[in-house]
Parts: sequence; structure tokens; C-alpha cells
Amino acid sequence: MAAVEERFVPLSLDLFQDPRQWLRPLEVIWTPTILFLDRRGEARYRSPDFLPPDLFLELLDLREGHVALSWVCFQKASALFRRIAEREPPSPWSPEAAYWWGVAVYLATRSRPELDRVWNILRLRFPNTIWAARAIVDEW
Repeated sequence: MAAVEERFVPLSLDLFQDPRQWLRPLEVIWTPTILFLDRRGEARYRSPDFLPPDLFLELLDLREGHVALSWVCFQKASALFRRIAEREPPSPWSPEAAYWWGVAVYLATRSRPELDRVWNILRLRFPNTIWAARAIVDEW
């Protein structure tokens, strides 16, 4: 719980006890649901059910990266995504992180060659993933 409390504001709601006006806008239909909200309270990602601790901690990095992207903190997002993408051995989150690492790098630099460099890493390390299929390295 310390890893969560250091970086996020945890809030626990009871699907059957708490007022519907709290739950309905969050679109919570299954418990547990971990929501990653930005500072405006907008849900940036939702994760259903439990995860083993190591995967949950990486989920925190991945989703913190998404919140950073939405708030134009591209360097922070890039560092979070890169840490997961380059993990050895790779985790189930690594291909997705590599994709978003490329996006963060591009948004920070506006450099197509830099985006291609990161996405080439993704396509080489994780060639048969949906994330590699999304990483088009041809010229726009």
C-alpha cells in the first residue's frame, strides 16, 4: 500500500453501500476496479480485478505515465514507460510500455526518427504483439 500512497491518492468505494452519484460517473461495474484518475478526477485508465504485486507495481508506472502524457509531462512519461519496456525479463506490460514510450518521445521531440527508433525496438523485441502491429514505422 505504501507504493500506492506515495504516488497516488487512494480512495476505496463500496459498490453496494456508497452513493450511486459517486459510482455512476466512474462506470464501476465490477470489484475491485482500480481507477487511475487525473487531477481533474477524469478516469484515464481502469483495471479490473486483482493482480500479483509485481504486475500491479508496473501497472502503477504504466498508468502514471498515461496521466503524465495527458498533462504534457512527456519526459516523466517517457522515463516511466522506458523502465517497463526495457525490463529484463520483459513483463506482460513491456510491449504496451514500449509503444507509449515511443509516443512520449515523439511528443517531447516532434522527431519522427526518434519515434521510429523506439518503435523499432518494440517491433524487434515484441514482434507478434498488438502493440508492434500498431507501431507503424513507415513514413507518414
